[in-house]
Amino acid sequence: MFRSTTFLAVGAAILFASTACSGGDKGPVSIASVQLTKDDGQGGDGDVVTGFHPGDGPIHCVATLNKIDSGTKIGISLIAVDAGGAKNQSILSTVLTTNGITNTGDGKFSLPRPWPLGKYQCALTLNGAPDKKVDFQVTGG
Repeated sequence: MFRSTTFLAVGAAILFASTACSGGDKGPVSIASVQLTKDDGQGGDGDVVTGFHPGDGPIHCVATLNKIDSGTKIGISLIAVDAGGAKNQSILSTVLTTNGITNTGDGKFSLPRPWPLGKYQCALTLNGAPDKKVDFQVTGG
């Protein structure tokens, strides 16, 4: 009797611990947050910002999913809302596919010249469906 009760208690503890550790794995995958970051000088995302300057680049738009998932497609489009004479024009885009190792996707955008001053937006899709938008500006200075 003691052995079966102990076995049941240990089994319940393991089940509880594994459920607690996987708390973010419940429900469908979603974009939990989006951050704009400057480049770290080595091609990776660096400091979180709310806007950029013309010489900043590449611009990073980092999407964080609510859980690690494999095969999820994160689309990120960089739109010139009102910048450099362009209005509501998609200028660059990328689609990232998660690999089951991380829950982030880094959309990295650069131009061969300084960024035109103005208003921009990163529009994100999740598996092809519109999801989140982040507005920002490129200002002088």
